[in-house]
Formats: sequence, C-alpha cells, structure tokens
Amino acid sequence: MNHRLAIFGALLAFTAAIAPLCAAPPQIALANPLALPPGKSVDLTIHGQNLLDARRLWTSFASRCEFVAADDEASKKGEKLLCRVTIPRGEQVGIGAFRLVTGEGVSNPILMMLDDLPTVVESENNHSIEQAQSINWPTAVDGQCDPLQEDVFRFHAAAGQRMSIEVVAQRLGSALDPVLRLLTPEGAEVVRLDDVEGSGGDSRVVHAFDSEGDYLVSVRDVRHAGGAGFRYRLRVGLFPLIAAVFPAGGRSGAVTSFELVGQPSGASSLLHVALPDTHDRAQLVSFSVPSVEGPGSGWFRVEAGSGSESLESEPNNGPAEATLVQIPGAVNGRISEPGDRDYFKFQAKQGQRVHCVAMTRELGSPCDLYLSLHKADGSQIAVARQERQTVLDAEIPEDGQYSLQVEDLLGGGSPGHVYRIDVSDTYSGFTLNAEQLQYSSPQGGTFVVKVLAPRRGYDGPIDLAVEGLGDGITLEGNKLEGAEALLKITLPADIPAGELRHAIVVGSAKIVEQTVTVAANQREPLRALFPNALSLPTDLEKTIAVGVGPPFPPFFDLAVVSTQLYFPQLIGASTFDINITRTNEAFKEALSLTVEGLPEGITAEVAPVEDGLKAYRVSLKGPVDRAEGEFPIRIVGVGKFQEQSRSVTLDNLTLQVTKPLVVSVAMAGPIVAGGGQQAQVTLQRFGDEPQPVRLQVSDGPAGLSAPIFVTIPADANQITIPITAAATAPPGKFDNLVVVASTTVKGQAITVQSKPAPVEIQPAAAQ
Repeated sequence: MNHRLAIFGALLAFTAAIAPLCAAPPQIALANPLALPPGKSVDLTIHGQNLLDARRLWTSFASRCEFVAADDEASKKGEKLLCRVTIPRGEQVGIGAFRLVTGEGVSNPILMMLDDLPTVVESENNHSIEQAQSINWPTAVDGQCDPLQEDVFRFHAAAGQRMSIEVVAQRLGSALDPVLRLLTPEGAEVVRLDDVEGSGGDSRVVHAFDSEGDYLVSVRDVRHAGGAGFRYRLRVGLFPLIAAVFPAGGRSGAVTSFELVGQPSGASSLLHVALPDTHDRAQLVSFSVPSVEGPGSGWFRVEAGSGSESLESEPNNGPAEATLVQIPGAVNGRISEPGDRDYFKFQAKQGQRVHCVAMTRELGSPCDLYLSLHKADGSQIAVARQERQTVLDAEIPEDGQYSLQVEDLLGGGSPGHVYRIDVSDTYSGFTLNAEQLQYSSPQGGTFVVKVLAPRRGYDGPIDLAVEGLGDGITLEGNKLEGAEALLKITLPADIPAGELRHAIVVGSAKIVEQTVTVAANQREPLRALFPNALSLPTDLEKTIAVGVGPPFPPFFDLAVVSTQLYFPQLIGASTFDINITRTNEAFKEALSLTVEGLPEGITAEVAPVEDGLKAYRVSLKGPVDRAEGEFPIRIVGVGKFQEQSRSVTLDNLTLQVTKPLVVSVAMAGPIVAGGGQQAQVTLQRFGDEPQPVRLQVSDGPAGLSAPIFVTIPADANQITIPITAAATAPPGKFDNLVVVASTTVKGQAITVQSKPAPVEIQPAAAQ
C-alpha cells in the first residue's frame, strides 16, 4: 500500500473525528512538499477536508498564492487543493506556518520550511542497503518513516569532502524523533546521531570523508515508530549548521552583530544583520547563512525586541564582577563552560516587581537555566520556577542594588549555551490563553472563545477585551472571575465571508494600585498541536485566527393571521397569536417577543401557546375608554440557536382602537346583472358574553338588493347574505358595499359598520 495514501487516510479520519457536525471550515491533514524555495514558484498540494471555495493562503512569511483548478475527484470533493506559491527571493530560510482561508472559515495551522535546497521525494521501497535510494547532493528529501523501518539513501563523496547532513522533523512539528546514521557501502556504521545541540530533538552532523566512494545515510525513529505524522526533511549539502548565536537577540529595527558558533569548522564568525521593525512587540525572526561552497543555507533564530538590550561582559562570574544591566529590558548571555555562573546587577526600589522569563530551547540552545535573585549582601530573596519556561517573580523588599544569578540547571556549559532573559518591572499574577488556535464565525454572527487564566498570585477579577477584529464587535462574558471564562464575540455584519482576522485577547486587572494588562499567549495549545517543535512563528503564539463564514442560516420566522389588530373599548383587553415557523427542526429554544409602538396606556403580555414551539399569544390590556384611532406597531422576535442570534421584525402592522365589535364583508365573486351572489359577513367579537348581532346592508352599487335585516346568533361569527342585481344594474367595479352591525356589549348598544368592500357587476350575456 502506498504509505503516503495511508497517512493521508489516517489524518483525514482524524480531522473528521475532531471536526464538529457542521464541519464547514477547512481542515488540513498534510501538505506536499514540506518546504518552499525562496525566489521560486512551486506547486503546493494540500490534503484535508472542506477545501472548496478557497479564498486565501495565509502564511507567516511573504508569499503570493494562486489556486489552480483541478478536475480529479478528490479536488471536486474538497479533499485536495493545488496552490501555486511564490516566495520572494529575499525571504529567509527557516520554519514558518500557513493556514487556508475559505468562504466557510479558516483552517488549522501547518508548519512549513523555507529552504533553498532542491527537493526530491523519498521512494516507496528504500528500507535496506540493497534498495537504497540514490540522491545527488546538494538536495533535500521529503520522507516519512514507517514502523520498524529505516529509510536508506545512497550518495557519492570525494576524498576529503566535508558535508553537512541534517534531519528536520521535530522542528517541523513531526512526531518523528530521528536517529541519523552514516554508513559505508557495506553497512558499517561510521557515525550515529540522535539529539544534537542547536536542533532540539533532530539529528545533524558535518562529516569529512576519508576516501572517495559511495556512502549511505539512514533515517529512522528512535523508538522504531512510524506512520501518520512521522514525516521529515533530510538535507544533504555544504551548508553551515549553526549551533549557537550570541547574543540571542537585539533591538528591533537596529543593525546587530551576531557571533555564529557551530559547524562545519566549529569556529566562530560574525554576521551583521538589520533586525526588522517589530512594531513595539518581541518577535522571533530567522536569518539565512548561505554556503560559501555551493547551494544551500543554514539558519538561526533570534528575538527582535522593543526594549533595552544588555549584554553580559566577562568576567562576571561573581557578585563583585556582575554586569550592570538596565531593567526593564532583555539580558543576553551564555554559560560558556561547565560550572560557569553569570551575574547581573541593577538598582531597584522597595515594592518594585521583578519578573524574569528565560528563553533558551526555542533559540536552539541546549541549556535549562537556574535563576536566583540576591540582595547586595548575597542573601537570596527569590528562585525561579522550573517549568517549560524558567520564570522568576519577586517583590523588592527595600531600595538598593540587587543581582540576578544565572547558571545551567544541570551544571553544563559550552559556547552554544546561550540565553536571553526578558526582565520586566510588572507582574500580573496571571497569564491568559484561548483554548483553541482558530475560530470560524458566521458573517455577523457569534463565536465563543474559552479563555483560560492560570493564576499565580492574583485571584481577583479580570476584564477581557479583544483587539484586531475592527470596530463594531460586541462582547459577552468578558468578566473572568475564576480559572476560565466563555467569551462570546459577535462580529459586525460588514466583515465579508472569506475574511481572515487575527485577534488578540487582552486581560486587564487592578492589582494593588496598578492596572496590569496581559495579552493572551497561545504557546500551550500550540505545544499540544506541535509538542516537539522548538519554536513557532510569533503570529501563531500571539494571536488567534478568526475566519468569517457565510451568514448563519435562518432558523425561525414569524407571522400573524392579519396585519390589522384590534383593541376594543368597553372591554379593555384582546388577544392575538404570533405563529412560529421553525425552519431548523433542531431549534426548540424559547423566543423573546416584544410588541413596540403601542399607544399610551396599552400594554402587552406575551406567553407561549402550549410548549411555544408553534405559537405565542399576545394579550393586550388597557383603559376601557381609550379613544378610537389607528396606530402603527411592530413585533420583534429574537431567538438564539448554537450561540447565533436571529431577530425577525413584523413591521407592517396596525393596531386599531375600536368599538367592541368589528364587522367585515366580502363578495364570493362577481354578480351578473339579473342574477345573484353571496356576500360573506365576518364578525370579530370582544368580551365574555356575546349577544346576537343584527346586520343590514346599508350601502352598495345601484341596482343591488339584499334582505332588510339578517341576525347572526350569539354563538356564531360568520353568515352569508344573498345579494341580487337587477337586470338594469349598470355594469362596473365598485368599492362601496357596506354592512352595519348592531348588538349589545356589557349592556350598552353598539353599532358599527364595515369598511367598504369591492363589488363587480357584469352585464348579462346576450340572448
């Protein structure tokens, strides 16, 4: 079986399992190739679900995308999408991410490498020396490990040739923990590598070959696992492998000199680069280091920050030699040898907060830091928490000089043990993150973000806000009292379907006398998605992606039997029904109904009829002596279904304050001169004790005749009256048929007349 089809099937089943029942937003299972080349256009094939109606390919790097139409069955079903992606020539080699935006929403992120090496694809049967796949370097191979299998590749090297070989897997979010072996043609092991400094859990080596000939390189998982998600990119060439960069960052927008430590020679060199302007926020950025001997580049990552920058100055191995630093700001240093300690000193005032966050692994450094804060006399006042990130929090007890002690947690050290510590003078006592990385909302609709607030030192309320979605949004549930909150965000209707917005959830709290603002960081949910990745694009960590889909389909409508409604004098009360059509059978929630525009003194009470699924009854009450008149009113119904609100307005309604009897008349059809027809008279009664009603046709076209009086019994509301037309009645259409009705209500005589009704008289047929 083609193992690429197997992985696609498995991942497709996985995305189907986690998607909601109305899974309209796109879901990406995998994409080929694993890397895009700067300065070129390449066809990127995306596999997944709901890939139809593609609008945009969002990338964390500069790119241009054209979607290519395809006629195969998978493309027609939205399971495959072909994109022609162009990367600018100056884009840096490194790890980025992309998402697909369709008219239905936004997809999950996929990690993608930018690589200037040409790409080949691993063959299906390369699991032995005899079946080794031949490659011509410099090149990169996109592959995938199968369980209990080793992928083997054959290449030729000259005597004395120095070559760089690396596996990029965990840095791409792969589940593969690679073991890289270099073998002789007979299978004798020359080099075996597992984890290597500067690459996290990936493997890499620079090797000089003693003699000319064919050699083998193999890749497998350290646990002999494989299958879905165990993908890798094997890079073979003459490119540099950067083990460390010092300092680990610099000020955004400034030219900074970086010392590169690593392979192939192991020596240090300086590289001068201009860090991009990150607009007052810290951001990880990549830089390419091209080979001087041929195609291909190595790369490194540093942080571009917006604050002050401090660099350790050796010797600073004790408190007396501590490097003076400025806080708030970033402190850059390295544990250059085992047992090395670095000290940094600064002035602080009583009550000032010191909050230190260390950065090592995400920069490729192998060290885990141990931080401690000391007074000038050497007494310790705080020690860092040892979590996935080393964090130290302290409150300064008195004015004076303090020192920050930095060392490797396990006592290690080397030129590659670099670190960067962000030191601020505020501490919120809480952090924030959204539960998910992306959300899809109907146009003008609502989506719900579960906001989590791990707390350490602050237990009070947190006010939540959202940035990046533009004007006109509304929030519900934006007061976070405990460990989590369901933040409901409703978008304005003017954001079109297919739009992508990047939102930042912000929490603010008043701690003591200071208002502290914290932006949510998505590092934790990203680690759940990419548990083995060293570092991720800043845009993924700092924002949530919001894709706008089509409007939520209507799920109910309203109607009344007649647009003419009545309120009777003498009675002071009446009722009418609002009929509910639930266009989505799953919508069974109650509605909120209001009657607007009622005349002064008249009120409305709305209650469900039976279970309220089909109708609500409106009961009007008011003064019995309210003056007659007509008033325009409207009925507004609001329902909520799957967090989406729908409002329906019936606004062509009239409320008539009238006597407690209403009469109307309608002809059953035209009257032929010399013939007859029926007129139907309908009553609308008010009150609990109906009485007989006497009817009389009081007006009509010339030549029409009717009974002098007709009586409707007390228990009836309709009757037909015979109408005849004389043979000499003039033909035509008339609007003057009027019926007068008389009865008693609460002992008072009531006489009303109908509105004029149309009558058509047709000439008799010629004899």
